[in-house]
Amino acid sequence: MELFHTGIVVDDLASAKDELATTLALTWRDGGGRVLLVTPDGTRSVRTSYAISTHGPHHVELCQSIPGTLWTAGAGAGQAHHLGYWVDDVATVSAELEEQGSTTVATILPAEGAEPICAYHRTQSGLYVEVVSLALRPVLTPDQ
Repeated sequence: MELFHTGIVVDDLASAKDELATTLALTWRDGGGRVLLVTPDGTRSVRTSYAISTHGPHHVELCQSIPGTLWTAGAGAGQAHHLGYWVDDVATVSAELEEQGSTTVATILPAEGAEPICAYHRTQSGLYVEVVSLALRPVLTPDQ
């Protein structure tokens, strides 16, 4: 696994982007769209919206809060929500994390029947870990 971003869930993506662009001299690449969110409670379609900083190798990701999902800004709003890692095979690494005691909280599919593009795990200490398919690297970090 290769660490590539720290994710922060925010209630107002546009304002957070503006603030951090000024404060941290960051520029952003916007992303998101409709995905299938698979959780222990079932599968549902959600529209995601995020921005990822353009300079790396370590990136900052701002995720728009989505009520009723793991992307909910709560008391810790504006604080680190998850660490994102590139992996060759999301399903295999997810199974390994489960074996090590990190519960799968959600898996993200681009469409019904597709391979997962990422998965979120909660470690025993409470930290979310996102494993992201290397196939997304050209889309998320094209300059690297």
